Amino acid sequence: MAIAPLSRSSIACPSSPVRAPSAPSTQPVSAPPARESLRQLFAADGFDSPMSAKKAGGLEAGGLEAMVQELARMAQVLSKAAELLGGEGGASGQAMPGLKSLAKGVDGASGAGASAQALPELKSPPKSVDGAGGVGAPGAAKGGNTMTFTNDGTSPMTINFTPNAGDKAIDSLTLEPGKAQTVEFPKGWSGNFRSTSGDGAAATLGEVKFNGGGDQTYYDVSYIEGDNASMTIEPEGGGRKSGTMENLLASAPDSVKAKSADGSVYGIKKTTTSNVQDPGVVDFYRKHVGADQGYVIPTDDASTLATKNSHLVVRMKDLTQGTTGRV
Repeated sequence: MAIAPLSRSSIACPSSPVRAPSAPSTQPVSAPPARESLRQLFAADGFDSPMSAKKAGGLEAGGLEAMVQELARMAQVLSKAAELLGGEGGASGQAMPGLKSLAKGVDGASGAGASAQALPELKSPPKSVDGAGGVGAPGAAKGGNTMTFTNDGTSPMTINFTPNAGDKAIDSLTLEPGKAQTVEFPKGWSGNFRSTSGDGAAATLGEVKFNGGGDQTYYDVSYIEGDNASMTIEPEGGGRKSGTMENLLASAPDSVKAKSADGSVYGIKKTTTSNVQDPGVVDFYRKHVGADQGYVIPTDDASTLATKNSHLVVRMKDLTQGTTGRV
């Protein structure tokens, strides 16, 4: 394998006359003693000698031995150059200077002032900055709109999402007891979600509108369609809370209980059917749900809460544990 000769163009060398840029004279400027010594060294450095690696024929006909001898002679030349450049500091006991520092000494530095420093290491490229970490990554900042759901019950819970007209469908999710999962929502998404516990006739609704007026997030818990799961919604990091984690079924009279076709109880009846309200059911909810804690009837607009936070925390627990709701 032949080694290409090192071009002297990569090292500024005073072997050619130096001309002043603006002087009319064409007389060469004499080189200082140190530069003249270097010039003589480089004139015989072997890079262009008849025995250079290229002219020696590579590895053919004893070329390898000639190449080794040539490299050894080149090392001696560079070592001598280092001594000339090093001045009193010399090259004794020091590593051979890199080509960058060697060229610097030839171009404009005297032997005593030349610094035999190696080329600096290239710095690694800067790491890309990502404004948002992945969903669920510990300590990572979230982007966009999210809700984090937690199952506070002792049985698995399935949550279904119903988007408003024109909004994207969201896949349902099933949470094991004590587990949490974060769901991302598109910009401007609005709709509701519910547990599938029971027969579907009565269900607690969580309602949300992202990027509403003033770019705020609007949210509430509604009991208008009934109650099959305890539920609260609040901004991540704290804020006003909608809903209650109280199990309303524990103190409900039989007249307001919601039952499946087989007679099993799973929740509380809805307050309004086809715009007709059930006074007994409304009265029961009023005793347990504050005026701004959740919708009991459609005109409870004080229960719509707003926040600048686009990340909500939802806690849910089916009123009856160990039952499987309709999917």
